[in-house]
Amino acid sequence: MSRTVRLRELLLGVEGLALLRHLYDGDDATADARVAEVRRILDDPAFDAGEPTAEASPREGYAAWAEGYDDPDNIVIALEEPAVWARLDGVAPGRALDAACGTGRHARRLADLGHEVTGVDLTPEMLERARERVPEATFAEGDLRALPAPDAAFDLVVCGLALAHVPDLRPAVAELARVLRPGGRLVVSVLHPFQAHLGWHAPFRGSDGARGFVREHPHTHAEYLDAFAAAGLALRGCDEPAMTAAQAPSKRRAYAAIPDATVQAYAGLPAVLVWDVERR
Repeated sequence: MSRTVRLRELLLGVEGLALLRHLYDGDDATADARVAEVRRILDDPAFDAGEPTAEASPREGYAAWAEGYDDPDNIVIALEEPAVWARLDGVAPGRALDAACGTGRHARRLADLGHEVTGVDLTPEMLERARERVPEATFAEGDLRALPAPDAAFDLVVCGLALAHVPDLRPAVAELARVLRPGGRLVVSVLHPFQAHLGWHAPFRGSDGARGFVREHPHTHAEYLDAFAAAGLALRGCDEPAMTAAQAPSKRRAYAAIPDATVQAYAGLPAVLVWDVERR
């Protein structure tokens, strides 16, 4: 899938979200300002500029994204890491798997907490960076749905910002549960399904500057809970970190053109979903 995404489309969507979120609890002056901005966006030819944007598979997309993935303005990581790491801090050191490890950011944390760490990822370019970051860990190429590990091999499994790329949750969750020992913990983070429903996927620019995205499937809470139950995993907790007004500038293109609407649209919305479950 590929199409030219115009700036005007993005800005109109943000304006509409800002209007809807404050339809009943906002004020007339703010609503009038939003409508006036909509007219300006429609009338100004500068907002007709667009970029070809192509969907990529997770392997292709993350290969292109590897160099810039850990940039400090990645708002999803900024919200996700503290929530995941808070869940890991109380786990006794043991054998830990970082599934879909990417650049090794969670593997680094697990090693620092004293775990014997294995990382698995689909993308060689990501694995190269992970090996540099966590030289004491063991890394292997592999699919989230076919992990290169025996049954019950790990005391703790972490899967960061990858599970929503899978269209069918049940096989992937069953595989994560398979490599976890009874009583072991699984901590999973994903883009919040609310954001995925709004069209927020995993965006990247390749080395040639071309824009692309990896699809985020908007699995509901019920779908996650169903997949966990089918795999014999019991819920321990769930966190839903939300964007703040101070983080709205991370929506760079929208904030540069319509900062007030961007804050009104996104501040307070959950952006990440973190699950903490245990194998029975």
